[in-house]
Amino acid sequence: MLKINQQKNYHFSATIAVDKPLAEVWELLTDISRWKVWDTELKESYLNEAFALEATGVLIPKKGPKLKFFISELIPGQSYTFNTKMPVGYLVIKRALAYQDQVTYFTDDVQFTGALKHVFGVVLGRGFQASLPEVMENFKQLAEQHKQPTP
Repeated sequence: MLKINQQKNYHFSATIAVDKPLAEVWELLTDISRWKVWDTELKESYLNEAFALEATGVLIPKKGPKLKFFISELIPGQSYTFNTKMPVGYLVIKRALAYQDQVTYFTDDVQFTGALKHVFGVVLGRGFQASLPEVMENFKQLAEQHKQPTP
């Protein structure tokens, strides 16, 4: 089940149910080097340090320049937000998990901020929105076949 929340071209989100325990989904969601496996818009992604609040990293999209990002909010096991500097604002992506009735729900919330948010919403937001259902479905499939490492 995929639910798209269409607010504006500059702020939108999608939620998908994943049939895996929250801890396993969190592990995959925070493995930034594997984002390119399920995010069809990325060529590469990596962190410069351990996954933590204020950690920095790099995104290399399939189209466009290399982008630096930082983790601006973190609730371990539940959600994180990362920001990418844009001219006169940010691209802010919040990824959150919720667990209900033995199902983990993953929400990907995308927002452009600042004076040019409407422009970036039109120029970039439409493409992000168009790819979001595939990205979410890719994540779901990968998570549901992902095996927890044995200790």
